[in-house]
Amino acid sequence: LENPMSDDTQFIGDVEPKGLCGSGLVDAVAELVRVGLLDASGRYVADDVAKEVAPALADRLTLVGQERVFVLHRPTPDAEPEDCVVLSQRDVRELQFAKAAISTGWTLLLEELGLGHRDVQQVLLAGSFGSYLSAASAVRIGLVPTLPMLRIVAAGNVAGEGAKMALLSVRERAGAQALLEEVTYVELSDRADFNDRFVDQLGF
Repeated sequence: LENPMSDDTQFIGDVEPKGLCGSGLVDAVAELVRVGLLDASGRYVADDVAKEVAPALADRLTLVGQERVFVLHRPTPDAEPEDCVVLSQRDVRELQFAKAAISTGWTLLLEELGLGHRDVQQVLLAGSFGSYLSAASAVRIGLVPTLPMLRIVAAGNVAGEGAKMALLSVRERAGAQALLEEVTYVELSDRADFNDRFVDQLGF
């Protein structure tokens, strides 16, 4: 964010950016939290605070209608905020809800096992989203447990790989079937404390 349009900035398709992908959203929010433009509650800080904590970026905080936004990319130097790629307060809130659901889920599952965050040996980030997600950003916003970066691994398309293994190998298919006997299903939404725990996980 110190230079959002530096030479090493990458855009999908190597074309002019039109929006923000999921992993980019996580990175942007994590960096705004790091530099102090988003507070722990997920709100953009006041203009005077922004000028104090991040003077080089403070002018990127502006309004589109009545909503505060952070300008990520201007197609031209004098472009109006409505014509720019922005991160809105609503975008931040949506990420907070998703983050809170995920972190509440793994926190409660650890408790079901009688384990703490420090007992987690490795986090596997699955799917295309997980493949591009920055481990540092995921830790900074609380999406995953706080672990050394080398223990947070992009695992790729594990569902697809598992399906291929089951289709191509009778032994792997039998192993998958046997695994069902060891799995315990935990219905998180039925827990009386889920909503309170969810709210506790909203902050950054």
